[in-house]
Amino acid sequence: MLLVDEPQFETMNETDVREVIVRPLLERLGYRHGTQAPIRTEVPLRYDKAFLGRKKPSKDPPLRGKADYVCDAVPYGRWVVEVKSPAEVLTRDDREQTHTYAAHPEIAAAFFMLTNGRQFELYRTSVLDGPVLTWSYAETEDKLLSLFNLVGPAALEKLANLVRSDPGKPLGPNVTSSLRILGGSVVYEEHTSTLSWLTDAISGLSLPIVGGFVRRTDDGRIHANVEVANAAAMMRGLNAAMGIDDKYDFYSAAEYLSVDLEAPTIFQNFVQTVLPKGTMLAVPGLPRVPAPFRYEMKAFTEAVGFIEANRFKGTMTLDYDLSFTGLQPMMRMQIEMQLGLKLPERATMLGVGSFDLEVAPA
Repeated sequence: MLLVDEPQFETMNETDVREVIVRPLLERLGYRHGTQAPIRTEVPLRYDKAFLGRKKPSKDPPLRGKADYVCDAVPYGRWVVEVKSPAEVLTRDDREQTHTYAAHPEIAAAFFMLTNGRQFELYRTSVLDGPVLTWSYAETEDKLLSLFNLVGPAALEKLANLVRSDPGKPLGPNVTSSLRILGGSVVYEEHTSTLSWLTDAISGLSLPIVGGFVRRTDDGRIHANVEVANAAAMMRGLNAAMGIDDKYDFYSAAEYLSVDLEAPTIFQNFVQTVLPKGTMLAVPGLPRVPAPFRYEMKAFTEAVGFIEANRFKGTMTLDYDLSFTGLQPMMRMQIEMQLGLKLPERATMLGVGSFDLEVAPA
């Protein structure tokens, strides 16, 4: 996208600014859905207050709204973008609203940007004295490199200020340098999807966590490997065909695991898998059959938690993108009739959940 001709702002609304101006700009900076630098929209918060601990209502006001975009550099950090209509003037209230969301412990964004399409303001979340960068739409090309150096995925990775591995370095206060995950549970709570039957299958599902570990990687990140017992034998067969086991790798760029409810540690997991059409599937009770379509899944999970005694617990958000392609129309009709459900070429699912892990020194 080359920004040359100024749009007809008088005919545009907030949605137009988001999709015509802002999203293409974010993509130019290296953020795209379904990658290690995904764009998420209107990310839900499990706790709609400015703090996670119990505060007096007067000191813990409810959050107003959600930022339009959260741009992640998994797992190093993120920044948020709030978009207004071109007819609106950017105000102090807009800035404070966006800051409250960006600074929330479940988001912990390094920067936030406020724009109405005509004007842009980029702030460090920790510094509100003035914007780091301001520019008009016509100046976007000139500011692009500066933006990339401030909020591009590589810039956020650098900002994380990773330290090289110290094998004996503790994971946190009163926490050893490595941990074993002894057990626990994960609960998939409210989910919404373009496939109602998928929502019904996931919402309310509780799975046991049966093992894993937490330790540092060579580049200083914290790596949590979590083994989840899959409740459905059919899903185990499908996952095996796609090369997925029941172990999930989460990473955090934080230096230490948090022991503070109000400043939790953020872990992220991104998985992209493909099941080619014709792959032989093992369905319990039936002969092996070839997959009648190409199945692709992109899944982004963010877990936010803290250490308390011998437990690491918190909440999570999930964002799935699924596709079922290459299925012949007659076969699609037969499958839908036999299963009594719709199977579109593409489906999405968003959800929230919680987890509680028991840990011990390794």
